[in-house]
Amino acid sequence: MSPKQLAEYLQLSQRTVYRLLERGDLPAVKVGGQWRFRKATVDEWLDVNMQRLDADSLQAIEGDAEAAPHIPRVADLIAPENARIDVPAGAQDAVIRSFVGSVHFPEPVDPDLVCERVLERERLCSTALSGGVALLHTARSRPRVLQAHDLVAIGRVQSPVEFGALDGSVTDTLILLLGRSERNQLALLARLTRMSQEPGFLAALRDARDAGQVIDLVRDTASRLFVAPL
Repeated sequence: MSPKQLAEYLQLSQRTVYRLLERGDLPAVKVGGQWRFRKATVDEWLDVNMQRLDADSLQAIEGDAEAAPHIPRVADLIAPENARIDVPAGAQDAVIRSFVGSVHFPEPVDPDLVCERVLERERLCSTALSGGVALLHTARSRPRVLQAHDLVAIGRVQSPVEFGALDGSVTDTLILLLGRSERNQLALLARLTRMSQEPGFLAALRDARDAGQVIDLVRDTASRLFVAPL
């Protein structure tokens, strides 16, 4: 794909594609002096590397209002029953299955399918970040499991679990993101990654006593991080 075609595919502006390219944040090759991208390579690269991007690159992806002005606000995607799910301790796969099985979905969906897609994504590369949080989601290269809604759910594991974080830390907080479209998934994952990197956010999330406090925390953090309230 050309830069223009990639921008259309990712629903980003061409300016943002070139900005990410200049920062080394997109895989590309030059053919006849022109940048070219392979769709499968870009999809896999974004799946594996999103959580490793710095704040500027994440902001470029999630805040590209020129190309995607209607990305929903994160706090609006968290139903109260999904804001603080208690998850029994166990091995990684069992923890994920228990968490996904407890999520209330906004439309009919097979929880087993969701779980398999999430586990499939984890096998590419762990979604665990430093700080004890994993941003669970499905691979970009696979069809969306939700067709009409975006969803964010938050779980607390009773005891920390080894999730494969690069820094060797264990994980006790799970955030599940399911976007109805690839663009929503990309932008919302960038936003959740930025929020998770914000000093004090994860500690406050762990201290939240109920669903209302969790949703208020997400809304307040977003309002500080982003140009428009999210």
